[in-house]
Amino acid sequence: MLVQWLLAALVILAILAGSVLVAFAIAARRQGARAPKESGWLTDDMIQEILHSGKLSDRHVPEAGLDLDEIAREEERFWSESWDEPESNWD
Repeated sequence: MLVQWLLAALVILAILAGSVLVAFAIAARRQGARAPKESGWLTDDMIQEILHSGKLSDRHVPEAGLDLDEIAREEERFWSESWDEPESNWD
């Protein structure tokens, strides 16, 4: 009889421990979704700056972060591609 009570208590403790682990995992996932993954991600202040002025100041976007020449080349290549005419069944 005592063995059955001990076994039942162990099962209940295992279920409680599993529940606690699941709760911690959910809380950690939610916290990770709220926090920026790494530096350089948009913050609330940065978003407010974009909404207010339409762009980010240089303090948020360093000049070395973007290769403007490469961007211009890719844009020129994109727009210089020939485009297929739409098929007649799209009318």
